[in-house]
Amino acid sequence: MDSQTARDWLNDAGDRKPSELGEAVDVLYHECHSYDAITKQVPFSKERLSQLHKVFLLPKGIRWQVDEGKVRLGHAEQIARLQEEDQWMLAFTIVQKGIDVKDCTEVVRAVVRTKRPLRDVLHEMIGIRFDEPFPSLLAGITLEDGFRISRAAWTRKLNWADFSLAAIEQATRVDLEGVAEILEGLATQLRSKR
Repeated sequence: MDSQTARDWLNDAGDRKPSELGEAVDVLYHECHSYDAITKQVPFSKERLSQLHKVFLLPKGIRWQVDEGKVRLGHAEQIARLQEEDQWMLAFTIVQKGIDVKDCTEVVRAVVRTKRPLRDVLHEMIGIRFDEPFPSLLAGITLEDGFRISRAAWTRKLNWADFSLAAIEQATRVDLEGVAEILEGLATQLRSKR
């Protein structure tokens, strides 16, 4: 995206997704080097520009959750303060457990201040344990398993169920052309032995 397109997108946001607006902010930030300079060109406050930029800098799957409205901008701002693995874990927890922005802020503040693992802080402050059952149709799936599956799914812009179905279909798909070639080869061998 060029800087003129970025300005156009921000001046007429329409129904653009937060990650798209964040991409436009990123382009202008590289050109202008500050949010203050960008505010002179677009109708956004520097705080909103910063929020949108943080969304764009998140991993693709988390951006998708923001675009889908499952992770709010206030959540995204807090998620951006963490290391990537913790970003995924907190986004997953927000989507699965419905943590509000205030609690999210307190959790992140505790992680950053104390340098304790996010899992420990989530357990202590929110009561979340990753060895608890994950709500799914498959018995024995833990929240930890659901986290790993969701992370892979979100990266492909799929929800958990659609991703799981696609994985099952792929794992059980039979390569009919490959089987036909093998059978044809066996038939040729049998004919030649007669």
